Amino acid sequence: MSAPASSHARLDTHAESMLDIFPSAPIAPVSPRIFSGFLEHLGRCIYGGILPSTRTTFPYTPRKPCPDAQFVETPRELLTPEGFRADVLAVLRDELRVPLVRWPGGNFVSSYNWKDGIGPREERRRRPELAWSGEESNQFGTDEFITWCCVAKIEPYIVLNMGTGTLEDALHWVEYCNGTGDTYYANLRRKNTGRDEPHGVKYWGLGNEVWGEWQVGQQTASAYATKARQWAHAIRLVDPSVVLVGCGETGPNHWDGVVLDGLVDRVDMHSIHLYTGFGQRDRSQTEREYGRSVYGPDAAEYSIEVCKGLINKARFARNVSKPVKIAFDEYGVWDETVGTPQNGLEQFYNLADALAMASWLNVFVRQADVIDIACIAQSVNVISPLITSPTGLFRQTIYWPLYLFSRYMRDGTSVRVSLTSPTFSGETLPQWIPSVKGQPKDLDASAVLHVDAQTGARSLRIGVVNRSERSSYDVPIRVAFERVKEDVEVHEIWHEDVRARNEWGRENEVSVKTRAGTWNGRWTFREHSFTLLILGLQ
Repeated sequence: MSAPASSHARLDTHAESMLDIFPSAPIAPVSPRIFSGFLEHLGRCIYGGILPSTRTTFPYTPRKPCPDAQFVETPRELLTPEGFRADVLAVLRDELRVPLVRWPGGNFVSSYNWKDGIGPREERRRRPELAWSGEESNQFGTDEFITWCCVAKIEPYIVLNMGTGTLEDALHWVEYCNGTGDTYYANLRRKNTGRDEPHGVKYWGLGNEVWGEWQVGQQTASAYATKARQWAHAIRLVDPSVVLVGCGETGPNHWDGVVLDGLVDRVDMHSIHLYTGFGQRDRSQTEREYGRSVYGPDAAEYSIEVCKGLINKARFARNVSKPVKIAFDEYGVWDETVGTPQNGLEQFYNLADALAMASWLNVFVRQADVIDIACIAQSVNVISPLITSPTGLFRQTIYWPLYLFSRYMRDGTSVRVSLTSPTFSGETLPQWIPSVKGQPKDLDASAVLHVDAQTGARSLRIGVVNRSERSSYDVPIRVAFERVKEDVEVHEIWHEDVRARNEWGRENEVSVKTRAGTWNGRWTFREHSFTLLILGLQ
């Protein structure tokens, strides 16, 4: 059984399409941390997303508060006893099962003084926010973040300020979070929290996008590598158990190579950032925006592949035996002319963006041997799968691929796939994809072998994005050296209009449709759709 093609689409049964899956050829276990999140002090991410909005939170200030007639207070029943948004927590913790969250930035961190965000809230200093031209109240600081992580059952990942911050500031922050001795900052944490136990922050990032000209404290690659090497050495004297993430660029860049050559023996991971839908182009050519969006994640896969080579080159040169993984700790779909600092980077997503998100996740599954962390930017309101109001939330189109992958593709092993597919000849973003990586395929797939821990039952989970805007494909699917059971569980994201989006009053315009199917060795993938098949193996 397969999905029916819509009346305006064409079913391509003659084009060469074939999907071969090899359960006996594992790539690596899928890291649960590829479903991680990101919180930055930007727009309504923290104040209005994690915490309820007040009359003075974005876009308002104490000098220019929200008029009483316009202000809507969040009901108490939507708040946890700690004062957090309970509905947001429930989605991140219970639906998406987010394992790790990166904080406090992002660009924000490069001028952030963590000491402004601890102690009695009424005594905290309100500061200019240099990254996004706002103001920071510091009402949500280190202790609040750790408390939120505890309630959300999420591992904290803190990024250090390598812009205006000093090494001494960083050492104090690590001591404050992880110190167990009778020392000043460990005791200050005990005083502020009323608890003896440390916060136990394992993951620490050595700066954010230090290569960027927009960054406060931009540095050259060689200067950063020298500085970060010194920081890594000193931080491990405070806490030898930490996991350190070096600051990369997008993966294949000169910066990445120089930094890895200088830092590979001092860090556990190398971070890279990339957004699809981002960049200059003629936006009046609206008919090209679909292709620019959905085929963009091919650039991420190329970046990962090149970065993996740079890591191993640097490991070889420094004789580093331990693996060094990639933390893709900012990724997502972002049109910088739609989500702007003025509107708090709030962008409403359509079906095409959801297909791009599904392709992003396919990339991470296929690259499971090197991707340890992937943080969608960001977790709420800011170019995010979730949008809140004072009284509720809705799930954007890009939420649903993330939900399906998190629910069905974690706790398994990525396996090899071989895919033959028609290719896309239109314009991509970035434009170098066809000439450097190769013409992108209409079909995009990944597969995970899952073994039930209690019963031992095996299943194959296959994620397929049909990125063709108008053609559906009838595809033979061969599962090597396995017998597939007859019943198939099918999850599909599709809408007849690629521009369809979810919004207030139409919260489920694009969502997941789940049904049972029958296996016959082939499947028809509808035009502009994402399909997740769960096949039982005998």
